Amino acid sequence: MAFALKVPFDKKKLALAREQFHAWWEGQPFDPEAALAKVEAQLVEQSVNDALEDASAEDLFEYELPARLKALSVLWGEGRIRPGDSPAEALEPARLGLAPDGVLCMLSPGLAAPVAAIAAAHSGKLDVFEWREETFAALKHGVHEAKLDDRVSIARIDVEAHVFPVNHYDGLLSVDDFAYSGYPPHLAQQIMKCLKPGACAVVEAYAGLPSQALATAFASSFAEPQIRAHGDLLKFFNDVGLVVETDEDITEEFLGFARGGFKRLSESLAEAGKLEVHAAQELAWEAEAWRMRMKLMAQKRLERRRFVLRKPADPQAENANAPEG
Repeated sequence: MAFALKVPFDKKKLALAREQFHAWWEGQPFDPEAALAKVEAQLVEQSVNDALEDASAEDLFEYELPARLKALSVLWGEGRIRPGDSPAEALEPARLGLAPDGVLCMLSPGLAAPVAAIAAAHSGKLDVFEWREETFAALKHGVHEAKLDDRVSIARIDVEAHVFPVNHYDGLLSVDDFAYSGYPPHLAQQIMKCLKPGACAVVEAYAGLPSQALATAFASSFAEPQIRAHGDLLKFFNDVGLVVETDEDITEEFLGFARGGFKRLSESLAEAGKLEVHAAQELAWEAEAWRMRMKLMAQKRLERRRFVLRKPADPQAENANAPEG
């Protein structure tokens, strides 16, 4: 006949029994209250040690990228979800005119490579906001690995609804947010509101007219694309009182980064080793979508534009066109 073993046991009772046995063995009187206090202190110490060991093991644990992010890193480079270049990104603090101790707001980097590039060029604090749920954990891990935790904060937001603090930032970078925002006037108004008077924002955005080809070109995106005409983007900025200082077509520059990713693909695949099936499928899907996107940009049916926007230093000029809220 088999007897069931009562696996769950009370550590405190077991330790007290040991203390009682030890006292009997040594011929000493047994004090239950003193023994209980001793046992509880030992259990607290053990709990703390276990927690420290767990934290240490977690620090040593190597973060595993999801298949989709592995595919994107193979195509665009480690720590990236889109074409980009660290030397070009490092120019952004100077383009904004940031002071060394200025606080920079950075929207939607995706992964850590753009953050690291800008942090290398700017010694001040960076507040990073990301709307992609799929990249958020990897972004945090990458920033931690780059040892930037002391001056880079990261938060996940809903770009459609997030409300920023008033007159808080010395500069702001936004990449692709207007391509995925369902209500751009709110985003433009929040950019206006969060900048200090006289501060600048750099906004990179797609511009184009609606077409069926856009669905294919953005099929691998993390959200439904919302591509607007160039004039519509300018209107969003003007309506909230942002002054458009420069409006630059950077399509060819961006195409160069994208073509570079495809040129490096065979080398990147060799370095990455054999991709698992899911990651290979994601890579094929991304490459196919980007072939169409690059085709549209080469035909000038889709543009990549960089806007340098300034919040007026004069509060009266600031409030002249800006809506409430």
